[in-house]
Amino acid sequence: VLYCIQKIYIINMVCAARKGKILGKEGKLELIAANQAKIDSRRQRDDKKWAAVLSKMDDEKKKKFTGVGNQGLKKSRVRGVTRRSQRPQTGRKEDTVAFDTTIHLSKLLQGRTFHKRAPVAVKKIKAFAGKLMKTNDNRIDSSLNNFIWHQGVKGVPGRVRVRVQRKVAEQQNESASRQRKRLYTVTSLVPVASFKGLLTKKAESA
Repeated sequence: VLYCIQKIYIINMVCAARKGKILGKEGKLELIAANQAKIDSRRQRDDKKWAAVLSKMDDEKKKKFTGVGNQGLKKSRVRGVTRRSQRPQTGRKEDTVAFDTTIHLSKLLQGRTFHKRAPVAVKKIKAFAGKLMKTNDNRIDSSLNNFIWHQGVKGVPGRVRVRVQRKVAEQQNESASRQRKRLYTVTSLVPVASFKGLLTKKAESA
């Protein structure tokens, strides 16, 4: 089977090269122009269809379609509603925010050697916090660090409930006030009796 696949691949390559030689430069340009004409005709057909759909809508329904190429510009295309256009526009997100979430450590540490389980767990938690909060400076609270290490290097708990807080670093001097804000994340322990039914939720940032 592998031999047949390789043979077919070689035959296709030879046919493509031979086609290019036969067509020449002018033939290639004509082929490109024909493909572009197909794309333009399909685009015009789609625009015509969506223009007919939008013409039958009332004004309230048309508001959902704003921002997706229906501003009447020459280069913009007429399109239908997209998921992005239906999302509420809230502007810039707040700098200080906190989330309570559960991290499944046993899934992240699967196949790790015993003498690396606790250090790798700390790294995974920092990476999780950085991905959630979009920060490069990610820190672990002493309470969470003690909870991870309290059964030794290989006795890492299977799950842990944490609070991930994004904060703004204090500026040292007045000249730093002109610079961008430096954000960092602190991950701390949230003691719980059971993990059953707990979901990720927004918490009050301290």
